Amino acid sequence: VRGLLERARQVEPGRDEAVAGEVRCGIVEVGRAAQALNGLLLAMVAEGDRLGIARGGIGPWLAAVLDVTEGRARGLAQDARLLATVPQLERELCSGSVGQDSVRAVARTVKAVRRTGLDPAPEVAETLRVAREQGARAGLERVRALEEHTDPGSVEVRHAQQRERSFARIGVAADGEMRRCEILLDPARGAVLQAAVELQVAEMIRARQFDGTEVVAEDVRTTEQMNAEAITRMAQVFLDATVEQRGAHFSLPALAVTMQDPAPAEAEIPAGCARTAFGALIPARLLPKQGNPRRHTLMLDGQTGVWDGVPVDRDPAARLASAEQRGFLAWRDRNCRYPGCDRPITFALHAHHTTPYAKGGQTTVENLKLYCSQHHTVVHHG
Repeated sequence: VRGLLERARQVEPGRDEAVAGEVRCGIVEVGRAAQALNGLLLAMVAEGDRLGIARGGIGPWLAAVLDVTEGRARGLAQDARLLATVPQLERELCSGSVGQDSVRAVARTVKAVRRTGLDPAPEVAETLRVAREQGARAGLERVRALEEHTDPGSVEVRHAQQRERSFARIGVAADGEMRRCEILLDPARGAVLQAAVELQVAEMIRARQFDGTEVVAEDVRTTEQMNAEAITRMAQVFLDATVEQRGAHFSLPALAVTMQDPAPAEAEIPAGCARTAFGALIPARLLPKQGNPRRHTLMLDGQTGVWDGVPVDRDPAARLASAEQRGFLAWRDRNCRYPGCDRPITFALHAHHTTPYAKGGQTTVENLKLYCSQHHTVVHHG
């Protein structure tokens, strides 16, 4: 690895695809090795805790020998204890195929199920399956729903705690000129800010790419750079508004109330809860009232569903995805499906047919994926 790093540092970007390919493979190999070592560390910590190797508890000892904070050490020890209660997990956690976020989701699954006195193994297997197929974020979302099922009211409690932890900090950067803005919000208020920023970015993209009202035909800035411009534009709109407009009430935007029909015993969204368009589980009382155009209802049946009373796949022979299908895809995919791309749903994403329409592929959500314009082209050209 060190030899590869030395060779890579001698190469200019875009000049040696062979070295770039080696770096890609090296990142995967080192990452898998790190994940395997993390699994082994958890197994060793569990055994050390069982054997009582550290006076005063294994947490403080871990903080000292691993050079981590006491909070991180306590979390490591707690996860190790929880995971050790499901012995069949050890082999998979040490295989290198399970990342730290998925490991945390599994540990929380064990903790949630232990309250019921039931065997956690089946729920652990399901959390791992969801994380493997849909990503670590989906695995964590499943765990939050499971925690509400096993401990009703936990979403309300967590929401109150998250509001207390929320803050916005604006300061001067190290160069003495630029401003550094740091914001931490609970999921409900976070949905307001995220939706506003993404909708503002979508308007910027529309103006530049489709209306031709701005001279930049293809915006090559990063998502973060466009977010920065969007926040600035929103602030300018507020400053330019009248006093009456500034006092207007703003409700939660772009929220989806999703339900399953028929509802299983442990539905994705527990009673009294809802999910924002970004996946966060929040108390249902925070939703906009029925009839608000920013509130949508999605009934799920496993593969497809009904969006605001309209069957999602009502016309499989149509050439283009319908508005209902795009709403469903926005909920399911959240962003561009190309590996590593974080373009959100508001970036004029394309609904791509996995089996091409010209070759008989149907226009159904099962055969559609969202891609940004750049990666849609990449997918089509291999």
